[in-house]
Amino acid sequence: MENSVLFETPQPEGLSNEKGIPKKLIGQYLNLNDSSMLTITGRLIIKYSFEDFSGKIDSVDLKEIKGDTSYLVTEYKMTFDIKVKGDSTFQRWSYYDSIFDVSAGGILRKYKGRYFLNKQVSDHGWRVTTLERIDNGVILGEVSTKEDISNLRDLTGTKSDSVFSFRLTKKELKKYLKENGFSDRNTYIKIR
Repeated sequence: MENSVLFETPQPEGLSNEKGIPKKLIGQYLNLNDSSMLTITGRLIIKYSFEDFSGKIDSVDLKEIKGDTSYLVTEYKMTFDIKVKGDSTFQRWSYYDSIFDVSAGGILRKYKGRYFLNKQVSDHGWRVTTLERIDNGVILGEVSTKEDISNLRDLTGTKSDSVFSFRLTKKELKKYLKENGFSDRNTYIKIR
C-alpha cells in the first residue's frame, strides 16, 4: 500500500502504543475484488497481490524462454510464472508488501475502534494505514484520494498544493475520521 501522504508523527498523537496486533485479528484474509491476500500475525501484516496477463512470446523481456518457467526477482519482492503455448505466453506475477511490522519499528495505536498502523519512512514521515475489524474480516484504509488530501489541507490550514506531509492533533484526527478520512478502503474476508 503505497501512497504519497505522510504524517509528521505517529497517529493518533498522544496515545500509548499497543504491544502487538490483537489475537482476534490474526489470520489470513482475502480481498474479493482483486484476489489479494493479507496475512496478519501478532507483529506483522503482509499483503500478497497477483496479476495475470498474456501476450506474444516476443513481447516478454527475457533472454530465453524454454517452456514453462518461474523467475524470482528478489529486489522487487516479485515472482513471475510463465507458461508458453505456441507463440503466446500466459503470465502470472505475484508480489508481497510488508504493510506493517512491529519488529521493524512500526507503531500500533487504537482509537475509536480503529487500529492505526504507523510505518516510519523518513525522519519525520510516517505512512499511516487504518485497520478496522468487521464481521468476518477487516478493512484497510489509506489517505490517497484528492478529497482526502484536500480535507487534510483544510483541517491543518496547509495552503500549498505541493505539500503531502501533515501534522494532526487528536481533535483534528477525530474530525477527519468523521468526514470519512482514510477513504481509500479495501475489505478483506477472513479465510483462516
